[in-house]
Amino acid sequence: MTAFSHIRRPRPWFGTVAVGAGLVLSAVLGCWLTPAAAQAAIPTMTGYEIIARAESAIGTDYMWSQESWVPDAGGDGPDCSGLGLKCWEVPKTLYYQEESGDNATFTRYTSYSFYNLIGPWSELDSRSQLQMGDILVKNNGSTGHVTIYYSGDAWGSPIIYEAPGTGLQIRRISRYLSSEYKPIRRDSMSGAGIVLDNPTAKSTGGTGVGGNWTRSSSVAGYWGDDYQVHAATAGTAWARWTPRLPSSGLYEICMRWTAGSDRTSGATVTINTPSGSYKRYINQRINGSRWFSLGYYNFGAGYSPASGSVTLSATGADGYVIADAVMFTPS
Repeated sequence: MTAFSHIRRPRPWFGTVAVGAGLVLSAVLGCWLTPAAAQAAIPTMTGYEIIARAESAIGTDYMWSQESWVPDAGGDGPDCSGLGLKCWEVPKTLYYQEESGDNATFTRYTSYSFYNLIGPWSELDSRSQLQMGDILVKNNGSTGHVTIYYSGDAWGSPIIYEAPGTGLQIRRISRYLSSEYKPIRRDSMSGAGIVLDNPTAKSTGGTGVGGNWTRSSSVAGYWGDDYQVHAATAGTAWARWTPRLPSSGLYEICMRWTAGSDRTSGATVTINTPSGSYKRYINQRINGSRWFSLGYYNFGAGYSPASGSVTLSATGADGYVIADAVMFTPS
């Protein structure tokens, strides 16, 4: 993956943004079009993280004005701008199941916001500069649509992720996008490779929103904004990272955590591959705040929670289990 270096058009500065009488609704695409105030800081992400998040929404049902879903499970899903903001994690680190105004509070960006650069992103000079995880957006003042770019012909029929409209499901598709669509890139992008931070993992059995493990930043040395933690339990509690791998082949799997005397001495990690699942046991009382190798494994290309993922379990642990980040490095 290439580094995110490019020339971008400067983002306009917005002081006070009026909201209220100017609210316009899209009857077809269902994207909110109210301007939202920009935020000063957002988490650093890789393109692979954005795509992993988008993949986890495929098959969910388009729900106008929503931005939440249960990963890899179908059911209710986001609208087009909700998919964009949740995959981009703007304006802050977000769990998949967080819904603004319901169980969380954050700025609700819209197709109007994306198109008019009212947020932590900028317009690219050309669609030829598009990279995985960028957004192609259109808005004519009354309707709009947000899509996430994956690959392919940027000027013709690129491969994109989108929430197409009422009665349809979130999908990955190659289709024509007219010149109405503006290419934009999120701020704070990293070319670190196939690194998935803890918010991109699906976690269950916790006490956070949607059963997510608890956020924490009490011990330094974590990747990104924070890590997630779960106490030892006899119940079911796990976190699973699933990337969309660009090609089949051998990958080294590395994991990070923050170490401490209250951590588990033997957390179970399961590497799920096309040829089977392999268990490894990690001592999180040592080797903290660095990438720890779990070995080399063969994976197929694409996205597969069953045969292309890494799962960390808190079941049967003898201390706190830390879910921080996982890295897949092609060999």
